[in-house]
This record gives sequence, structure tokens and C-alpha cells, in this order.
Amino acid sequence: MSDENVRTFVRNTLGCDCDEEVFRHIENEHGASVAGYTLRNKINVGNRLLVYIAEPGDLEKTLPELVNAGRDERDARGYNRFRLVLVSDDAALKERAFKAFKKLPAADEKIHLHVVGKAGIVGL
Repeated sequence: MSDENVRTFVRNTLGCDCDEEVFRHIENEHGASVAGYTLRNKINVGNRLLVYIAEPGDLEKTLPELVNAGRDERDARGYNRFRLVLVSDDAALKERAFKAFKKLPAADEKIHLHVVGKAGIVGL
């Protein structure tokens, strides 16, 4: 995937208003292992924004574990934000994911959840 595809995804799909300078450094790792899960993508944007893209699996187990891992990695690396992107075309899953996310004690104001349909991650 090109850096331009990452920039477009982060800006347009995730709604991130990062400064343009942040996009000068982009790392996009496929198949990274995090908290026992294999991520579709693990993206570092400018050493400020960390993005995990994952299949939801068992939502009740996956969601808290990935949020905790992302928060810990964000903090350890000194990043500003963490965004967890779950890939699903299931509207009911999206609603369940946001309800569960709101209850997570690890979720702070610098952690964001997104549920994106499979078409939304093409090219990543």
C-alpha cells in the first residue's frame, strides 16, 4: 500500500485532522501480532498516531484486549492517539462494538474506535 493510500484512509475514513507533516513518516505493517491476535494492518503515522486494523472475532474478548494493547503501545512509544479499526459489514456488530467500547475502563479520550466495511480498507 502506498503512503498516499494510508493518508487518504486516515484523513477521509478515520477523520483524522493530523498536520501534513505527520504524514512524512508512515509505516504499514501487515500481519503484526498484538495481544495474541494477528492484525490486518498496524500503521504508524508520524510517530504520533497508532492504528490497528483487525477482524472483530469474539468481540467481547477481542475489543478489550486490543484496546489495552493499543493504549499500552501508544503510551510506551509516546504517540498522541490510538485508533482501533474493526473490519465488518455487519451493522449489528457496529452497534455492539460501540456500546462495549464505551464501557471499557482503558478507553480514554485519545483512543477511538471505528468500524469500517471491507470496501473501506481496500488498498491497505
